[in-house]
Amino acid sequence: MTRFAGFILMVFSLYGCAAQQVYNNHVYIENRCGQLLELKASNSSNMHSLDRNMKVGEGERALVASFVSYGEDVFEQIPGNYLLTIKDAAGTRTIDGHELSTRLNGVRKVSEGTQREWTISEASVCP
Repeated sequence: MTRFAGFILMVFSLYGCAAQQVYNNHVYIENRCGQLLELKASNSSNMHSLDRNMKVGEGERALVASFVSYGEDVFEQIPGNYLLTIKDAAGTRTIDGHELSTRLNGVRKVSEGTQREWTISEASVCP
């Protein structure tokens, strides 16, 4: 009887872990700067530690942060050492983790199943 109870407990524990929903939180920046942008995102994911370099044309958008979660929104996941560097012909601007979180507070979340997106589309991020 004790073995059977232990087996049942183990099965329910594994089922609980397997049933937990996994979400993909993606943050994009849409280029509203009127010219080509060069972006470099550092510490922008909890899936890898690579720096990402991107070129974004006018009106296009680029993925600048991507985090897998078990329910929490992206605000809770952006690390303090996150850094986004934005360059154009006029100069350079950097956005750290705190500023990114602050900017996302005013952005509408779009959800479709387990995919969640936030797109920052303001010229105020331009250098």
